[in-house]
Amino acid sequence: MLIDLTHDLTDLKGSLDACQSRGTSRDLTRVAAEMAGLMCLTLVKLDDRVAFRQWARTARIAAAQAGDPLVHSWVRAQEAYGYYYAGNIQHAIDVAQDAQRMAGSTPCVGAILAAALEARAQAAVGNSAQTIRSVEHAERMLSQLDPRYLIPSAFGYSEAQLRFHESNALTQLGATQRAWAAQERALALTPDYDYTDRTLTHLDRATCMAYSKDFLGAAEYAIQALTGLAAEQRRGIIAVRARGIISNLPTAVQQSPAARNLREIVMSTEGDA
Repeated sequence: MLIDLTHDLTDLKGSLDACQSRGTSRDLTRVAAEMAGLMCLTLVKLDDRVAFRQWARTARIAAAQAGDPLVHSWVRAQEAYGYYYAGNIQHAIDVAQDAQRMAGSTPCVGAILAAALEARAQAAVGNSAQTIRSVEHAERMLSQLDPRYLIPSAFGYSEAQLRFHESNALTQLGATQRAWAAQERALALTPDYDYTDRTLTHLDRATCMAYSKDFLGAAEYAIQALTGLAAEQRRGIIAVRARGIISNLPTAVQQSPAARNLREIVMSTEGDA
C-alpha cells in the first residue's frame, strides 16, 4: 500500500503542477490532503514515527489550503492516532479534541475517529469518566452519520471500528467484563481482511486475560492471534502491542514455553523487518 500511495501522490503532484483552474486546484488539494492522511495512517501502522510526522505536516498544510473543515478534521484525527501510538498521549488528546472542534456540530468521520481516539488516550492516563464520555460522544455521532459513510473504509466509519476502539479503551481501564463484550461485538463485525483491527482486538483479549491473572492463557492466546499473520503483517503497531503483553508478564512466567514462543514470534518479526 505504501508503494501504491507513493505512486499516486507523484501523479497527483503532476496534476496539481499542471492545473490552471482555481476550482480544480482546490479540489486536487483536497484530494492531496486525503492522500497525505492515508500516508499518515499507513506509516502509523508501520510505526515509522519520523515519516509519519513529515506526512502529518503535509496533510495539515494541504487541508488548510483546501479550506474544507471536515477534511481538516479527518486529517487531524489521523495525526492524533500517530501521536497516540508513539506514546505522546497528552498531545494525542489535544489534537483529537482539535479535530472534533474543527467539525463543529456536523457528525462526520473525522470527528468520530477523533472522539474514539480520545477515549483510548484518556483511558491510557486513567481518566475513566472522560473515556466513557468520549465513547458515548462517538456513538451519538455515529448514529447521526450520513449512511454513505457507514462503511469499513479509511474515509468511512462503522460500528465495527467503534467497538474496536471501545474494546481497547475499556481494556486499558481494566474494565475486563465490559471490554470482553466490546471485543465480542468487534470481532463479530470486523471483516476477516482487516487483520490489523482483528489482531489488535485479540491482543486486547489476551491483555484482559493477563489482568485476570491467567498469564499463561494470555501468552497462548496472543500466539494464536499472531501465528496466522505473515511477518510483514505483524510489523509495526501489532508487534509493539505484543511486546507490551510480554513485558507485563510476571517474572515467573517469562521463562514458560508459551512466553518464550511468543517472544520468538515477535523477535522473528523484527528480524525480517
